[in-house]
Amino acid sequence: MALALNDRVQQTGSANTTVSFTLSGSVTGFQSFAVVGNGNTTYYSSFDATGNWEVGVGTYSTTGPTLTRTTILSSSNSGTAVTFSGTVNVFVTYPSEKSVNLDGSDNVSALGTVSSGTWQGTTIGVAYGGTGVTASSGANSVMLRDANQNVAVNRLNQSNTAVSAAGGTTALTAASSYSQTLNGTGNQTYTMPDATTLTTGVAFVFNNNATGTLTLQDYATGAIGTITSGGAAELVLLSNGTTAGTWDVHGFLPENVTWGTNALNLGSTVITNGTWNGGTIASNYGGTGLTSYAAGDMLYYTSGTALSKVGIGANGYILTSNGSAPTWAANASASVDQAYYLAFMMG
Repeated sequence: MALALNDRVQQTGSANTTVSFTLSGSVTGFQSFAVVGNGNTTYYSSFDATGNWEVGVGTYSTTGPTLTRTTILSSSNSGTAVTFSGTVNVFVTYPSEKSVNLDGSDNVSALGTVSSGTWQGTTIGVAYGGTGVTASSGANSVMLRDANQNVAVNRLNQSNTAVSAAGGTTALTAASSYSQTLNGTGNQTYTMPDATTLTTGVAFVFNNNATGTLTLQDYATGAIGTITSGGAAELVLLSNGTTAGTWDVHGFLPENVTWGTNALNLGSTVITNGTWNGGTIASNYGGTGLTSYAAGDMLYYTSGTALSKVGIGANGYILTSNGSAPTWAANASASVDQAYYLAFMMG
């Protein structure tokens, strides 16, 4: 069923209560409703000799033929179906309720749903359901999100800005590249953008390929951290309530450090300022194999790579045997004890 509008269509007929019209007569100079097509709808207007009138949407049928009064748009009966008397004239019309017209400023009001149309006007702004752009490529490309506000892409290429170290300061802004690379010889300081111009979660990654130190500061020149030569780190904005903001920094492993299934290979990396909180470090890995000591304890060699300890105590101990399992005895002279101990250690 489709809406059909045809020119100069009019017939006479009679009303079947308030349900339909039976179309039986013709009007000179007009077509019959047969041009509308069986089962199609059309806009109609009708009137009788007493002044009753009605405008609505009718459905035409070749059986009868009839025009069923499907929807009443307006009428002389306060917008409801009219009870006509005698002969009724029925014709195709263009109701004001369904018309599209220019207003006094040559604008058209809301059209509702437009189907099967191709827009060929000016750019449609976002406020009117458009994108505000006329081409979906480059800087003006359109990206759609799913119901969870996620975007699926094959690859996201982040821009990179390279700076040559010159002992100066590089001030980042909200428009700065995600990736920042420092090259050359010397040091360089980077200051973060005004945090109030960013959204939380914004991140920057820094790669120090220079010979010197890369220093990181917030917008208020507060210290965030440093990246030594060959290092890299990422900063993530946790809070943007102030211009300085709160930044979280995490360093990356250097290229000569690798992770295996259950092993960490540090290569030639030097560990400084760390506190070991793991298991016992065996002597063949530079440890002692022991987990506890008391004040004054001393280590001595037993066999293989094993180490043992002996407590010196208040009066000291004296070595009485220098075999693989030495015997120690209490002695009042710590200096004598130390001498025997040194002799034992030197063989």
